[in-house]
Amino acid sequence: MLNFHWRQLLVRASGLFLLTSCQASPPKYSTIQISRVISGQSVEWIDKSQQPPVMRQGRLMGIDAPDLAQDPWGKQAKQRLEELIGLPSKSTVSVEFEGEPDQYGRQFVYLWKEDRLLNEQLLKDGYALASMRNASASSTSAAGSNKYRERLLRGSQYARLMGEGIWNPQQPMRMSPAEFRKEER
Repeated sequence: MLNFHWRQLLVRASGLFLLTSCQASPPKYSTIQISRVISGQSVEWIDKSQQPPVMRQGRLMGIDAPDLAQDPWGKQAKQRLEELIGLPSKSTVSVEFEGEPDQYGRQFVYLWKEDRLLNEQLLKDGYALASMRNASASSTSAAGSNKYRERLLRGSQYARLMGEGIWNPQQPMRMSPAEFRKEER
């Protein structure tokens, strides 16, 4: 009986080892130090891989945060992104790039901090709308080529159901950021 128990334990341990060794390791991303948050969806950092170092800007992929002039939501979205990144202290994040830069030269990015996708967290907290932007075409579309599409949509749906941020029934955002920017032009 004891021999059978050890054999069974060995088989289970071997199976567990095979399962864990076959799993893909988590992807590695570049680490950057954010210099400043420009808005609830845009950040700036110094690219030290270039000589001389160059200031770069990134736009968070999959979200559309209120414009800074969209009071009070724009300023709140910017402040929340600063908190998530850990500013004003020197704070590093992992960055995942997608597609070509937009018309303003900003790279489309997913920002990660301690295994948390910050793009998704802004949506869950109700500081932005989900926007399935096609990075290669720099256009917004419902289909989008966004690799975290479902995850971001679920985050946005959660905020809406919970009445968080822009979805707060006592003070909802009445105009989408895209509509606001279009009207302001």
